[in-house]
Amino acid sequence: MLWLFQSLLFVFCFGPGNVVSQSSSTPLMVNGILGESVTLPLEFPAGEKVDSITWLCNGTSLAFIVPHETKSPEIHMTNPKQGKRLKFTQSYSLQLSNLKMEDTGSYSAQISTKTSAKLSSYTLRILRQLRNIQVTNHSQLFQNRTCELHLTCSVEDADDNVSFRWEALGNTLSSQPNLTVSWDPRISSEQDYTCIAENAVSNLSFSVSAQKLCGDVKIQYTDTKMILFTVSGICIVFGFIILLLLFLRKRRDSLSLSTQRTQGPESAGNLEYVSVSPTNNTVYASVTHSNRETEIWTPTENDTITIYSTINHSKESKPTFSRATALDNVV
Repeated sequence: MLWLFQSLLFVFCFGPGNVVSQSSSTPLMVNGILGESVTLPLEFPAGEKVDSITWLCNGTSLAFIVPHETKSPEIHMTNPKQGKRLKFTQSYSLQLSNLKMEDTGSYSAQISTKTSAKLSSYTLRILRQLRNIQVTNHSQLFQNRTCELHLTCSVEDADDNVSFRWEALGNTLSSQPNLTVSWDPRISSEQDYTCIAENAVSNLSFSVSAQKLCGDVKIQYTDTKMILFTVSGICIVFGFIILLLLFLRKRRDSLSLSTQRTQGPESAGNLEYVSVSPTNNTVYASVTHSNRETEIWTPTENDTITIYSTINHSKESKPTFSRATALDNVV
């Protein structure tokens, strides 16, 4: 019955005798922050008594209000889903708390008087408050000492309502989250680049120093170059030492082989025999080289006569002598 009463009252207020006028051809844009509250302002027609006010969201009725001069207004919530989050000010403006993303949409207020009706339209956007801005960079140092910076700006949970721009010395360099610049420390002083991220309800900024970023790259570049030079030098020294050792070893082997070849033919003639006449003693035949002194053993008396002989065999065939003849020759 309550819903039927509200519907009949709504039809009565906007019957054929009333003219509906819209306060503006363009809806009023209202921005709300996710999780917070927002107010849709309402203005009454000047000098007219208001009979009723109806608030709608996307064409669906939210509340029906009948003002009274002597007592509290009659407020009928027609949408239980949002009823607990809806409030009205003394001027019957709509307050919506604990905003959610689904609250985004078109809102309107229809103000009825005895002679006319006024329609106020709103567009509500629910936006996230920006947080956690970051700038990532990739720096490259060229041989001419020019530093090239690739900067990228971002925020947490960014959407299409977030805009980015880069500024330096108060001038806008780019309206995109990415920026590429070249910085030469020889002709430029210390330079800061600032990223500004903003939406309709908040903004954040973050600055980076070109001198610091390029200085880090310079140190890294110098260290890498020094390491390469050091490693190359060590490799060259070790290579030189290895070649020197191989050369010395080869030369030593060559000298040794040459000495053996020189002494080879003389080795056969370096043997000689030393004889001692047997006088009831043992005779030793000592074979020595030509460059060594001859060693003679002194025989002792009453010993058995024994002859020790060292014979150098030759490839040439020699006549065979009897044992007696060989013994006679050792004199």
